[in-house]
Amino acid sequence: MRNLQLRTKFLFLLLAVSAGLTGATLVIVRDRVRSQVRENIEEDLRNSVNAYSIFQKQRQAAATQSARLIANLPYLRALMTTRDKPTIEDGSSGIWKLCGSDLLVLADRSGQIVALRAKAGGITPAETQPQIRIALEQERPSDWWLDSGHLFEVWIQPIYFGEASEKSITGYVAVGYEITDRLAQDFRNVGSSEIVFQTSGLFIAGTLDAADRLKLRNAGAANSTAASAVPREVELGSERFLVTTFRLTPGGELPVSISVLKSLDKAYLFLGELNRVLVAIGLFSILLGSALVYVISKSFLRPLANLVGGVRALGAGDFAYPLETSGGDEVGEVTRTFVGMRDSLQNAQKEQQQLEQRLRQAHKMEAIGRLAGGVAHDFNNLLTIIRGHSDLLLDRGGANGTERNSLEQIQKAADRAVGMTRQLLAFSRKQVLQPRVIDLNAIVGEMGKMLPRLIGENIEYVFHPEPQLARVKADPGQVEQVVMNLAVNARDAMPGGGKLSVQIRIVDLDEAEAGKRPPMSPGHYVLLSVTDTGIGMDEKTKAHIFEPFFTTKEVGKGTGLGLATVYGVVKQSGGFIWVESAPGRGTTFEIYLPNVSEAVAEKERDGASAPLPRGSETVLVVEDEEGVRELAAEFLRRNGYSVLEARDGIEALEISSRFTGTIHVILTDIVMPRMSGTELLKKMKTTRPSAKAILMSGYSEQFKTQKNSSADPFSVLQKPFSMNSLVEAVRVVLAADPATKEVGLGSGRAFK
Repeated sequence: MRNLQLRTKFLFLLLAVSAGLTGATLVIVRDRVRSQVRENIEEDLRNSVNAYSIFQKQRQAAATQSARLIANLPYLRALMTTRDKPTIEDGSSGIWKLCGSDLLVLADRSGQIVALRAKAGGITPAETQPQIRIALEQERPSDWWLDSGHLFEVWIQPIYFGEASEKSITGYVAVGYEITDRLAQDFRNVGSSEIVFQTSGLFIAGTLDAADRLKLRNAGAANSTAASAVPREVELGSERFLVTTFRLTPGGELPVSISVLKSLDKAYLFLGELNRVLVAIGLFSILLGSALVYVISKSFLRPLANLVGGVRALGAGDFAYPLETSGGDEVGEVTRTFVGMRDSLQNAQKEQQQLEQRLRQAHKMEAIGRLAGGVAHDFNNLLTIIRGHSDLLLDRGGANGTERNSLEQIQKAADRAVGMTRQLLAFSRKQVLQPRVIDLNAIVGEMGKMLPRLIGENIEYVFHPEPQLARVKADPGQVEQVVMNLAVNARDAMPGGGKLSVQIRIVDLDEAEAGKRPPMSPGHYVLLSVTDTGIGMDEKTKAHIFEPFFTTKEVGKGTGLGLATVYGVVKQSGGFIWVESAPGRGTTFEIYLPNVSEAVAEKERDGASAPLPRGSETVLVVEDEEGVRELAAEFLRRNGYSVLEARDGIEALEISSRFTGTIHVILTDIVMPRMSGTELLKKMKTTRPSAKAILMSGYSEQFKTQKNSSADPFSVLQKPFSMNSLVEAVRVVLAADPATKEVGLGSGRAFK
């Protein structure tokens, strides 16, 4: 068998399996059909029960309405007011004929029967009186009564004297309809089922004959005291039935139930013929199938061979091997499934490559950020020297117009370089924030000359300021960066030109308006809105625009950090940002910043605009960069201070140990060789506890580290610094009260 071809193996297998499957199929089909027939009969039983329930509800509604109409007859009301039993009994004859019921009972308001009319014989008030009294005591509007072997379904209505709302009852009327074989026969014609009514062990009515009723009772399948939702199989004579019983009086005194029966034998009659047909079909299928398989096996196995080739190609790494997926048989389905798995594997490999590429990009951006921070730190030292010496030359005086202009140009270039270093530090998230109260109108207004050049001549720029002062507390440089990023984003959204509108408004948001923009809280805000007439964004893009590295621009034309930076600055400033956009309808960014009432802070003034406060104290300058150290010492000496210079912390300790005078201020860089500035301050605290401390650095990450590692207060001097900021920092720390610890990072005081 091992050496036989797959085609021959398949033929032998088909002949062996087909014979076994034919017999198994006959058994399975027969059992399945029998099970299905039984399920259908059970479903018919449930439908019959539901049909009778609907029939019963309609019958109850009609009977209730009939009883209500009888109770409201003026003649009956007048008759009951007589309270004369003979008169009422005589008058009840006409009412009974009008009603058309099988039973009519009139009772006074105490429940005592005063008149009784019934089609069935043997119905007496004595037997009926307890039943109506119980129904009235339990306030049942409908009930089941058994009188002299007759079962009635009864509806009771009060007879009012006057309006029903007055609750003046003169008596009661009970209208009953007897459960008879005719009623069961009528329902049988509707539900195609055998029906039996019973109560208290008695079969009252039904479609079965007396013998079958007796067998049903002996089988115990019908019980008036309990209901069975699950059909049971019973045998009545030579015929088998499925029977289900449900109770008609769930809360009454009299247990009345109905049993519904369906014949199983009648439903199984066709199974014998079906078995013979299936045997013939099975034999024919074996012969015909063997012949057909022999002919078409080659074409049948061809897709399988193609699939095997695809599997082997995939093992060799070939994802492009052509496969036939048009077949509708099992091989075609397996082939399509395999193609899907192959595509999923290929997509998984592509996604893995993309993830690896993103990881490399993230590492690259992190490395660039660290490089940018390091470059900015070193560049700050150079800018400190350039800017400081130009300040010294300008402050010295005596320069002619040309020389002074050259010095001013050097200062302007240094200021622009300072801005560049701040951008690098912002990119690397190491910038020292300087929040202060600013007028947003002034900040955006000053950018009005730069923004048109930034966005291009084909885009119209419009600025609508707030008539009042739009005061917010934020870093002005960061606010400028936000406006610039939004303007660049708008420019890229309008490649064919358009209009860029910037508007500032003071808005008051109540709870309703703030609730539309969660998690905003009610209050006073300054609204900065930037609107363009560009291509807009869809909802999918809007959901990701503030995510870092998300961009819709071409590769190499966007980092995906612009709007992420905007979001971070707004959130860090205590504000909120929202975007409204739709494809082809432009974009509007709304930035809400808390409106403050403090006065607008004055801008820092460099140079010799005002005389600096002079001092005579001793300052120890510790800086490993010689040019920065010499410049800081020169700034201090020019303002009357005595200066001690050290290249690092070790030399500073040596100078401090030799110096017999008082060292009032220690001005030290944070990062230095051999000993850091923080470690130096800790050691100096033991030898010179009264000395004040100022730490110098170019970015905030070092300040945060020192704040966490040091409990002593210190002031912050950001590089590059001017002579004004250095002298001011020294005067502030000298004037601070050590007991209050007003100086230092804890108080938020920083100089630049």
